[in-house]
Amino acid sequence: MLSNNFYFAAKFFRLVIPGLMVANSFIFLSCENKQDEKQDPAFSVYDTLRINDDVKKMFGKNFKAVLHGNFDEDSLQEVAVGIELTENNNWGIKFILLEATDNRLIKKFETELLDGSFNESVVSKLRISSYNYDFVYYNSQDYFWGSGGGEVFSYIIDFNSNSTYYAHLFSEMHRQVELFLSKNITVPEIKDYFISTFRKDYPEFRLSSQDVSLDY
Repeated sequence: MLSNNFYFAAKFFRLVIPGLMVANSFIFLSCENKQDEKQDPAFSVYDTLRINDDVKKMFGKNFKAVLHGNFDEDSLQEVAVGIELTENNNWGIKFILLEATDNRLIKKFETELLDGSFNESVVSKLRISSYNYDFVYYNSQDYFWGSGGGEVFSYIIDFNSNSTYYAHLFSEMHRQVELFLSKNITVPEIKDYFISTFRKDYPEFRLSSQDVSLDY
């Protein structure tokens, strides 16, 4: 009788214990996978805290502005970032398009260095009726304007075509205010937007066929 009990006990351990070990291994791996997911979760461009943290790591103190939107013709949401450079004689601003891919931000395009500053400026998304994606709008406002005149820089950034449309309002020594529009503006809505925006604050300006560079 004792030998029979020993036989059945041995058989029980041979059959049950391997199954328990497999089950425990499965539970361990499942827990490990859940820990990995918690440590490195997928994120969206609307995860403001994480996006801002990642952008700061990429651009450091130069990071000045961020916008979330759909900035080209695909259906993906992107991040538009504004940075400002003030090192040595290399000063100005840039706009950079980032896309969330494989759980990180990838640079898709950046503008050349542009005249301007993010101090006291306006930076916003702009939707033009004939397009199905967002533009970036920038206006330096009165930052470069003084009692005797000055200048205002404004840009509309089209990341879909990698185009920068430029408007420059200027006045020297109390002369009439003039507005120059870049020659690559071929869309009437973009031209009208620049003109109507500047008319609100400078109703007497006239259009200029040539741009100027003011001396400070």
